[in-house]
Amino acid sequence: MILSELSVSKYKSSDDYPTPRKGTRITPRTCLWPLALSLVVTFALSIGLTFRSNHHCYAGTCGEWLFPLQARLHVIIWYFWISITVTVLAVRAFHPEMQKVLARPLAERKLPLIGKQLTLSGALMFLWVMALYGIVVGVWWIRLRDYFVGRSTEGGISQGGHRLAAIALTGHLADITMGMVILPISRHSALASFFKLGVATTLTNHMFTAYALFVLVVIHGLLYVSWVPVYNSLSGQLRMVIPVLNPTYLYHETWPGNTTSLGVWRASLIFTGLVASVIMCAIFITTLPAVRRKHFNLFYFTHIFAIVMVIIICLHASTMFYCTAPGLVMWFLDWGMRLHELRRSLDGEITTLGNGWYCVTMPLPRARLSGCSCRSPLAHFYIHHSGSSIRELHPFTTITHLASRNSTTPISEDDFPIEFLFRKRGRPIATQSATEYNLNRYLAIPRLFRTKKQRIQSTQWTDRLASLVDEQQGSVMDNRDTTTDLTPSSESTITSAPPTPHPFPRIGVSLRLEGPYFSPADPSRYNTVVCLVAGTGISGAIAIAAAFIEAQRSRSVKDCCPPETCGPSPIPSTHRWHKCIIIWSVRAADAISLPFFDVANTPGLDVQTHLTGEGRKRVDVGEKLAEVRKGDPGGKMWVYISGPNAFIQVGASACKALAGVEFYAASWDI
Repeated sequence: MILSELSVSKYKSSDDYPTPRKGTRITPRTCLWPLALSLVVTFALSIGLTFRSNHHCYAGTCGEWLFPLQARLHVIIWYFWISITVTVLAVRAFHPEMQKVLARPLAERKLPLIGKQLTLSGALMFLWVMALYGIVVGVWWIRLRDYFVGRSTEGGISQGGHRLAAIALTGHLADITMGMVILPISRHSALASFFKLGVATTLTNHMFTAYALFVLVVIHGLLYVSWVPVYNSLSGQLRMVIPVLNPTYLYHETWPGNTTSLGVWRASLIFTGLVASVIMCAIFITTLPAVRRKHFNLFYFTHIFAIVMVIIICLHASTMFYCTAPGLVMWFLDWGMRLHELRRSLDGEITTLGNGWYCVTMPLPRARLSGCSCRSPLAHFYIHHSGSSIRELHPFTTITHLASRNSTTPISEDDFPIEFLFRKRGRPIATQSATEYNLNRYLAIPRLFRTKKQRIQSTQWTDRLASLVDEQQGSVMDNRDTTTDLTPSSESTITSAPPTPHPFPRIGVSLRLEGPYFSPADPSRYNTVVCLVAGTGISGAIAIAAAFIEAQRSRSVKDCCPPETCGPSPIPSTHRWHKCIIIWSVRAADAISLPFFDVANTPGLDVQTHLTGEGRKRVDVGEKLAEVRKGDPGGKMWVYISGPNAFIQVGASACKALAGVEFYAASWDI
């Protein structure tokens, strides 16, 4: 049975603690140098191709064939810009005070349309990008204008030259913008892990740059469409000067004037541009909140298809490849690491905790922590269950404190158990009658006759996973009492808080696990930590409470996780963390007693459950935080916020209203 208690005093001395285990996991930190090397290699490749393309061009338009100096400056400026950005991020990552200054909002009001506050880092990043755009315009505009206007004038064409130059310029601006779009998005990206950037930060940057790219592409296309009437007004002889399929070249240099393979390839410019634009429009539509929130799978897999668009757009213009090469290399490394982790099937268990709550327990290969920073108790994984969906992976925050669980697992074991908590959206099967249960089982046949609510519930990934236990439980249903006890359990002595056995069914299940991915949080640096959570957001709070229990235990024993075991020791030499307060807001209909807190045996740990719904008042977040702050006015205080987006926004606003309070909002919303 995987759900078993682990003794907190398993090792008598520091010599008994497990030593580092050689593993095969490729982590963001262990991949930092390969990623840096890939940046150097792609720069050398790009510069080399600008010389080689004078003879052999693989794209519809090769700017280096006509503008070799500008093309090479374009590449140098782009890679220099990336290098400076990486350097600044590295300095920021190792200076917490710098992070605080950069995160400071410049105004209380949110920006219109964007719906976010403008921070100092956001303003500096905007100016940094604008500086890059300005330099690129300075490098290209005069040369493009002289080329297109001069060629048009020599051919007897009095108009359209400036417009063609603008088309080419917007294309080069799209080059560097596409490079920015695909740089920070991979889950293993050093930009997100090594430089301690949150998921919301990288996704927000990706969203803004992607929208900027879409605007540039639209302008690029509209300029070309506006030039077509100019072309149609020309005589047949003048059309030989600027062919419509590729205005960069002369008629005899592209198809149909040039029937060689090179001429045909150059004529593909307009077609690769159209195909890439169609794909980009599809991606843009799926990113709209109304579409993304209702059809997330469509949004996700359309984005995966974007790699085809990147390849096509690189065939559109060679400079696009030079700018996207670093991101493409990181993308392929990312997928290689993800597939490397997902290749192994892990045997786990699903246990029902009652009232629609479930716990997934599965073994984590210890090698997965090789090279990871284990100080943060907040870690999430991506779980794949082929029985629920072949194509979907879902993120879950583990309730296990990985560092302490790793340190208390015997060295002879290659794996150690970790747990995930989730709740199904549908009505818990324990509260259904036998007639309702059987009826709902067979409702899967007449799909057309289901209600909208039934169709939504049947397609939820977590509901399908929970149904594996429900079907077994349904066969042995009785009239057991489902009254919820909200008194925290005091019998558990688990530092990493695995759930205690329940009189409900459990089943074995085969799952695949990707991760861990650590969130940049170190609650041990603060005197008081408050976990402000709602609903299933309790998962992160359970992991933080486990870290606090371990920190309290380490006051009387030596540190249980030497630095060489799994990165930095999870417990600092000076014990500042004295209080851990968990404020859990949950609807009364969904509440259960969670057996993960050892309140009775852990001084300083306080778990408060606030029931909502059915006419009850919601928890006053500001009042609760002010009360906690009043109890320790001079100490450092940190707040972890997790739950629905509206709850997170209220909690963040309450934290900002209190002086000396830092917080982390576990939000995936952008």
